[in-house]
Amino acid sequence: MLDKADPSKSSVKVEILTASLHTSFDQRDKDLTSPDFFNAAEFPKMTFVSTKVEKTGDSTAKVTGDLTLLGVTKPVTLDVSYTGEGPLGYDPKTLAVGFSAKASIKPGDFGMKKFVEYGFGPEAFLTFEIAADRPAG
Repeated sequence: MLDKADPSKSSVKVEILTASLHTSFDQRDKDLTSPDFFNAAEFPKMTFVSTKVEKTGDSTAKVTGDLTLLGVTKPVTLDVSYTGEGPLGYDPKTLAVGFSAKASIKPGDFGMKKFVEYGFGPEAFLTFEIAADRPAG
């Protein structure tokens, strides 16, 4: 929900199906959705729900919220950039708006212990590319 007049009244909710992970390498996808990593069978969704939106520039904001991964919820702050808006080329009666969001997390904090053991480092980066649309007018 975007409130352009008062961005602090905006909110974000993202749900990602952990089984939808796709790296273009079948064995890696199987490993990452296994109990050693995202455990997609037991935890089919990863969610982010905002608790605070703070405008930091003309087209940037910090969005703080709760990230739930593997049944563990931790606060995370996303650095968000507004990427633009306008009518869809194929449907000028529909307006689209875009955002790019990034954050750093420590998967071990969420119980993903194998992350470091497999040499992926202590940090991982979340990147969300978000496009939303609504009827114009």
